[in-house]
Formats: sequence, structure tokens, C-alpha cells
Amino acid sequence: MSETALATAKAAFGRILAEPVPADLWTLQKALLAIDDERADRARTVARAFHACLRGLESKSASRTASRWGAVLGTGAVGSVSATEMVDRREGALHRLLQSGVPALLEVGSAIKSAEAWEVEAGLVYDELAWFLYDELWDISAASRSDLSPAERGEQIDLVLDPLLDASSPDQERAGLVVHLFQSVLAARLLPVIGAPVAPAPPADDAPEMPDVDEGAEVAEVAQVAGAADTPAT
Repeated sequence: MSETALATAKAAFGRILAEPVPADLWTLQKALLAIDDERADRARTVARAFHACLRGLESKSASRTASRWGAVLGTGAVGSVSATEMVDRREGALHRLLQSGVPALLEVGSAIKSAEAWEVEAGLVYDELAWFLYDELWDISAASRSDLSPAERGEQIDLVLDPLLDASSPDQERAGLVVHLFQSVLAARLLPVIGAPVAPAPPADDAPEMPDVDEGAEVAEVAQVAGAADTPAT
């Protein structure tokens, strides 16, 4: 396995978990090609579908200003008690399906908050995305949760995907859910191949502040040092 490809994949994986964008998925799939592992091929298939999903969301977005998925994904509360209970049931089912494949780094139990700025046209083909995700969730859970019967497995997957297929759900919530599910499935495919992701560096705004410097005093100090250097030794 190429160490360069592994490092590139880990870094792209970390950025995708933090804030997925098509460019990082493109970088990831190229790195996975250099990893000689059949499981990497499966992960690359998920990355390709995830890339197409994000491209579709971008092209159909009614708000070009909402370019940061951080506004859609997160741990914020949803609008009502009933909605919260629904999210808890869905996330509990997802956790059971991927229990041994995806650790706490994904915060699978977190809720998803909608972003008013992120509105997606109703014409998105969520049924096609759900078809792909159903296959992936079934295959992954069959390996990681062999104790589930086919009926139990199907019931858990339905709990996860039914909200995605519910045409009455707000489009921004469905968009947030489909991205969350792709992150989870991609992580389940990648972790056995490349291990834990590399967390992205914090933005420049989060860098520690440098102490204020008195420029006049600094100039005087430099001049003093320079003068001392020019003084011949006795």
C-alpha cells in the first residue's frame, strides 16, 4: 500500500467527515485507486455516488450562498418533540446497523438541524439515492451485524431511509439526511481499509492570537542591538 496514497486518503476522509465537498471526494477516489485492496474498491464506489449526490444538490440548490454543509449537519435540536423522537429512532437504527463498522467519530447519535438558507428543489431523485444506500446498508450490516435476521435488518434500514423517501419532509432536512447517511456508509467502508481519518486543521480564525507588540519599542530595541554590534570591543 502506498504511504502517500494512505496519507492522502486519511486527510481527505477527515475533511469529508467535517464538511463534505465534491473536490475532497475526487481526491479520495484517486488515492483509493493506489491502495491495492478490494475493500478500497467498494469504498471508491460509495465515494463516487456521494460525489454525484453532492453535485446534484449543488446544481439544484435554490440558494448559492449556502455552500457550507456545516449549516445543514450538526448536533442542533430539531423543531418539535415528535421530530426529535423520530430522529432518535432513525439514528438508533443506523447505529445498530453499523455498530461494529463506525465508531464514535461520526457522532451517529446526533440530531440533524435544518438550515433555512439551504433549500433544494423537490425534483431531487431521493429514491435513486435511497436505492443505493439501501444496498450499502444491507451489505455492511450483513457483515457487521450477522445476528440480525433478514426481517430485522430490513426493518432497521427502513427506519433509516423512510424519512428520505417522505415527500412531505422539508427538502433541506432530506438533503441533510442523505449527506449524513453517505458520510456514515463511506466511513463504514473506509475505516477497515485506512483506519481513522486525519482531522482537518482548524481555520485561520481559530489560530491563537499573538500578543500585541509595541512597534515603537520593538524598533528602539532593534536599533539598540544594532548600535551595540557596531561598537568596537575594548
